[in-house]
Amino acid sequence: MNEFKQLVLGDLSIPYYLAAAFFCFLAIIISLYAGSKKRNVASESTPEKFSWNFLIWDNTKRLVAGMILMFIFFRFAVPALGRALSMEVAFGIGCFLSLGLDQAIGLLKQKFDVLQMDREKFKP
Repeated sequence: MNEFKQLVLGDLSIPYYLAAAFFCFLAIIISLYAGSKKRNVASESTPEKFSWNFLIWDNTKRLVAGMILMFIFFRFAVPALGRALSMEVAFGIGCFLSLGLDQAIGLLKQKFDVLQMDREKFKP
């Protein structure tokens, strides 16, 4: 089991990954919140009044994808750089992932119907 842990995590500890994930998550949430300020309040698919629950629920796939990409980046970038990255870098990566991911997801939404959420199921 130790070998498996070493292969998955590399030389970094679980607390390091958790801290990096925390700061990355904060950056993604801040980015989503900032993007929500541009929403069309008159649209049938969004609530008139801002809702944190709706923001999180509607962007669950983005959050999960961002966290997975953060883990992969830290897992493989750290050995390549030869040193642990700071938590400031984790926050920056979160900002970059959320902005870049938003652009990529926007393009995918235009091409495919895969990433659309069923907003009728949301009960505020």
